[in-house]
Amino acid sequence: MFIGQYISTEYHEVLPSDTIDFALQKMSEYYLHQLAVVKDRVFYGIVTEEELLDQMDSSLPLDNVPMLYKPIFLFDYQHIYDALHNMAAYGYCFLPILNKNHEYLGVLTKQKLIEAINTLFGNEEGAIIVLELGIRDNALSHVARIIESENVSILSTAVHQIPDSSKLEMTIKVNKTNISSVISSLWRNDYVVKATFRDGGSQSDLQERYDLLMNYLDL
Repeated sequence: MFIGQYISTEYHEVLPSDTIDFALQKMSEYYLHQLAVVKDRVFYGIVTEEELLDQMDSSLPLDNVPMLYKPIFLFDYQHIYDALHNMAAYGYCFLPILNKNHEYLGVLTKQKLIEAINTLFGNEEGAIIVLELGIRDNALSHVARIIESENVSILSTAVHQIPDSSKLEMTIKVNKTNISSVISSLWRNDYVVKATFRDGGSQSDLQERYDLLMNYLDL
């Protein structure tokens, strides 16, 4: 899934010749904390509200203070996971997107990023299973055989390392909500089922982490 499928083209740009005051007014009008400085599809960088407010003379054009520009961007052919990593790393409300010729195309907003992630993990009904694995025990093929032996199909998977641990967390979405037989089969094969969702069971601390992500994305 490519970033270029989720580009927005409104409200997020200013010209290098625009004044600091104009940029701050635009941020206030559209509830933004950053803007992309662009002219004729040439991307100069990102300016932030915090740094603009620090300037003594707000009547100056942006190109008079080029040290404000932050050269942060992604390419339209990169995967949406790259955008998720960078959005979290920089804490920006959007990321500028360029094509392979370094021409500015638009931005990827938080809202569009969530839409992309939702599509990536599938809109179909189904339960979510979270496994805790050793780093050497993450053979998806074996897990898939166990799940499919219960007449259940895998819709999507994601794996990440648990911080300060030698363990991995594998999140699996399946196409059914009644997954008691799947959970039993995983237990019989010595897999640690850390949590399940949308199966009628209770929520766990993983839901709290999801809520924290939603709060960060201002939704």
